Amino acid sequence: MKNPFVYGKEVSGDSFCDREEETKELCRDIFNSQNVIVFSQRRFGKTSLLKRVLDKCQRGGILAIYVDLYPVLTEEDFVRLYGKVIVETIYGKFTKKVKDISKIFTRIRPTVSIDNLGNYSWSIDVKKSEILPSLGDVLESVERYSKSKKKKVVVCFDEFQQISLFKTDKVQKMMRSSFQKHKNISYIFMGSKKHLIFDIFNNPSKPFYKSGKSFPLCKIKDEELLKFAQHKFKQSGKVISRELLSEVIKECETHPYYFQYLCHIIWERTMDRKNIESQDFAESRDLLLERASSTYEACWDSLTIRQRQALIALAKTLAGEQIFSHEYLQKHNLGSASTLQRILQSLRDKDLVDKEKNEYSIIDVFFKKWIFAL
Repeated sequence: MKNPFVYGKEVSGDSFCDREEETKELCRDIFNSQNVIVFSQRRFGKTSLLKRVLDKCQRGGILAIYVDLYPVLTEEDFVRLYGKVIVETIYGKFTKKVKDISKIFTRIRPTVSIDNLGNYSWSIDVKKSEILPSLGDVLESVERYSKSKKKKVVVCFDEFQQISLFKTDKVQKMMRSSFQKHKNISYIFMGSKKHLIFDIFNNPSKPFYKSGKSFPLCKIKDEELLKFAQHKFKQSGKVISRELLSEVIKECETHPYYFQYLCHIIWERTMDRKNIESQDFAESRDLLLERASSTYEACWDSLTIRQRQALIALAKTLAGEQIFSHEYLQKHNLGSASTLQRILQSLRDKDLVDKEKNEYSIIDVFFKKWIFAL
């Protein structure tokens, strides 16, 4: 039987846990053409959630365009990728409708070619000297299509923080200017680097400042995780108590990725029997740490002494402790408060630490446990 717990990739269908309220709210936002910034810690299931939302919107008659900006490094990359995704979403990946493609754009002319097997492929050529006019053409193409078809559209930009890599903010300025005039289009922005996404939309000096509804994605409730896991274990012929599952949830600090990961290992280790015991949980937790240790060691070796000291301190911080207090700084040999601020920022840049409501925490739940055991 296939392991019912999926981690490390997008999930859909009955592998998707809860998020009913978030799904409903985002669908309403899209129907109302609201722009939304979705942010959370890494591995909270943002992409899986948005793919689910987009699927529901499509079934409701809304054109859904999903753009993964991860490979984008330059302005030219952005124009090529966004233009290509727009055409493929509207006409299909292997479209032969060259004339129709040309109708979407007023300036850009796609190039179509045919290989020896008769397969069509096409691309968008963007000259560096014409990047801004080409960008303007692509940005307005969705609006032109929406108006011509009298159709609502949602555009989801994943890994949106990639635009911060561009040499100037001209692209951001043009996007903001264009998007705020589009009446029947909802733009969804999200990314895997929470602090960069947050800066793009909350820094007064940035073009996208306050240009959408903030949508923080929180942890899934304990009870929802518990019901989900119990159902999965039962469906595959296994028995696990609520008390033991509660321990698993607590161990993973209600983080959906790590919860699915640990449940996956527990299920694998008990494939040949029905009942799951406390010992299975303990051994599975140890195995998870053992499997991840080489990755953690490589990360640890890349850090400075100060960064390591700060992570050790965070791993051992008790509830209510003030990490910038004189006592805390002395206890962990962290120097001054300003020094710790700089160290923590460097760790945020590395996606090792998150800041939530002025509290800092280590993002990877099991990396924290690994550090604590040092």
